[in-house]
Amino acid sequence: MSNWLSPIPVLLLTGHLGAGKTTLLNRLLSLPSLSGKKIALIINEFGPLGIDGQLVTPGDHLRYEINRGSLFCICTKTDFVKALREITESVKPDLVLIEATGIAETADIEQFLDEPSLAGRLAIQANLCMVDALNFIKVAAFLKSTGQQVKYADGIVVNKTDLVSPGELGVLTEILTAMNPTARQIQVAYGRISSEFLDGLSHRRCEMPLCGCRDGDLVASSLETDKIIDRERFLEILEGLKGKILRLKGWVHFPQGCSFIEMIHDQVLEKPASGQTSGKTSLSMIAWRVSKEDLDQAISRAIMK
Repeated sequence: MSNWLSPIPVLLLTGHLGAGKTTLLNRLLSLPSLSGKKIALIINEFGPLGIDGQLVTPGDHLRYEINRGSLFCICTKTDFVKALREITESVKPDLVLIEATGIAETADIEQFLDEPSLAGRLAIQANLCMVDALNFIKVAAFLKSTGQQVKYADGIVVNKTDLVSPGELGVLTEILTAMNPTARQIQVAYGRISSEFLDGLSHRRCEMPLCGCRDGDLVASSLETDKIIDRERFLEILEGLKGKILRLKGWVHFPQGCSFIEMIHDQVLEKPASGQTSGKTSLSMIAWRVSKEDLDQAISRAIMK
């Protein structure tokens, strides 16, 4: 068990929108090296619905969800420090796993852990950054936090390698190495990293001023309704919002039944929502260069009267 003289290790998971962080989190929780450990999870997403938390594999892990702002920026500092204080004083786990939202600026965590109420009680074991091999280059071109996450990572997990060619993967590897020459890299599909890769990481502290809030061109919104959604109209609306929606995910109740919908940049994925019986549509969205009002109005046009 951890005590005041032995800081609790922290593993930080970062990565841009849709890179596969929740898949990676579930993979980590299944590793034999973490089996039997007492783990506390902090899951951060942009929006109040807590969808990511519902996608984590069930287990005896104490969960804390921070659902406003991006983790490790000034606007969520109070919530974050409060959760860590409770973890260190009451839970005292063997490991803290933190999944940051895809638009998080990660540099702040070092200073947050230096808060007087937390100083000496936690130590970052590694900052692990997830990169989507298919979409990273185009996302990094306009979303500053994407490059910052790579720059300050101790380990880079290049995910979705099954969706790109060897040549494209080679170019991406060179780009990531130029951005962060000291971070170890691993290339995987479906977040399948090994304990050996994780054990080989060592943390490099980054010193940056506290960041403000998210990029000014970004907007977050959510939809929760008991009404049925017209499937054809909904998919047409998503088609019209391509290039503006960076990430959309959640459960949508169509006349044909409930589906889990994801939109990762321009790709829309749909699968049956097994076990979802609430009868509600619950969606979280992050968009770029569109007003919240226009985004909400567009999505609401799919609600059946």
